Amino acid sequence: MYLGEVSLLLFFLSLFYFIWTGKSRRYEMKGAEHISGWYKFFYYGAIYPIIWLRKRFHLRLKGDRLDQMKKIYVGSGEEEIFYLHYGRTSCHLAVVLMIGLFCMAAGSLTTQKGNLLQEYFLKRDDLFGQEKTVTLTAAIDGDEKDVTVPVLQKQYTSKQLEKKQKEAKKFVNKKYLGENSSPDRITKPLNLVTDIAGNAIKVSWKLDADGVVQANGDICNEELEEPYQTEIKAVFSYGDIEESITKSITILPKKKTEQELVWECWQGELVAEQEKSRTEDYLKLPEQAAGKKVSYMEKGVSAFRLIVGLLLFVIVMVILLQEERIRKEIRIRERELKVDYPEFVEHFVLLIGAGLNIKGAWERITMDYKKEGKEKHYVYEEMLVSMREMENGMGEARAYELFGKRTGHLQYMKFCTLIVQNLKKGSEDLLRLLDYEVADAFRERKENAKALGEEAGTKLLLPMVLMLAIVFALILYAAFNNM
Repeated sequence: MYLGEVSLLLFFLSLFYFIWTGKSRRYEMKGAEHISGWYKFFYYGAIYPIIWLRKRFHLRLKGDRLDQMKKIYVGSGEEEIFYLHYGRTSCHLAVVLMIGLFCMAAGSLTTQKGNLLQEYFLKRDDLFGQEKTVTLTAAIDGDEKDVTVPVLQKQYTSKQLEKKQKEAKKFVNKKYLGENSSPDRITKPLNLVTDIAGNAIKVSWKLDADGVVQANGDICNEELEEPYQTEIKAVFSYGDIEESITKSITILPKKKTEQELVWECWQGELVAEQEKSRTEDYLKLPEQAAGKKVSYMEKGVSAFRLIVGLLLFVIVMVILLQEERIRKEIRIRERELKVDYPEFVEHFVLLIGAGLNIKGAWERITMDYKKEGKEKHYVYEEMLVSMREMENGMGEARAYELFGKRTGHLQYMKFCTLIVQNLKKGSEDLLRLLDYEVADAFRERKENAKALGEEAGTKLLLPMVLMLAIVFALILYAAFNNM
């Protein structure tokens, strides 16, 4: 079966697999409730291999990797994070695989619609067509070789034929020695051309009866012990018209491999087939050479191989981009926590000042966040986690301490230390201490704003330089035009 057909079959099997798994959903997956958009179509099919790998090889998120993931997937456990993260990555890989299979099928099928028909036939042009040569890759017992097969046009006018005969003789005289420097010292294969670019005249060769010179120009001189003198005759034929030239050559002893002999036999078979099918619409390529089966394929840049290479590259890039996405999310989280701190602590102080206790203020902030449906903010997501921990029986002080540790910011740790000390020891100065904290937070916010402004100014420097260069170019253009 052709590669294109195999690729197309795999594409439709994959499509059916994803549709079936999406419809069946035999059991709910951890993290599936967070999946939306186009991920839904691929998620259930992509997650099954992940489940099998996790169970088979006991894959787990541990150490720093797990800590990083928990910062992004706030409030989720190890198993849920594992399936959610690697499920998303698998969805991307599934999309790449589906597109790759489709492109491989299209590319391979396109390649097959060339000159080679039914594996062994080449279509001739009509009477008014052009001569063409087809480059193929032939394989004999796994040994591949690039071969060029001429497919001749049908006929010339008498004037054209006379001109082409002269051109053919001149060409053969120039090329028949191949890489040999002299006809008296033949050590390399002869270039016994059977076709000439832009010329429909067929060149055949009458060689010595001993078979030292093969039809394809190779020299069978393995058994020669001394120089061998012979003559070769180039016969230029077009229909019933023939002309010939004779060349004397001396062949020096040289050994050849078995594979070279097989290819020589193939060339002889090809010449025989050319002669046999001169009047037919199709040229049949040799099916066997030296008793061995021959197979063919179109020569050229294989779209299939190109797409496979591109597919592997894209798969690697998807995995690397997923890792980069995690690092980017962590950087966004760190910046967001830093920016949100002044607002968070001010809101908390206002609620404490209004008479709420620490837990009440905490609950109120989380309730407002959920009710208003704001876009995701990591600080409030972490507060929701602490709220659930307290609802599940964890001590209030312990929940606040863990909140500070999860954020990983000194400001939040300091804030949590103040409220935990108030819970353990009691302090009437909590509100005053928090006011100081608010003032410090807003001072730091101003410093952060300045730093971000300087960073933005640096990024704008290049566009400003480009605009300045354009202005100078316009001024110089106008000045030279007015001279």
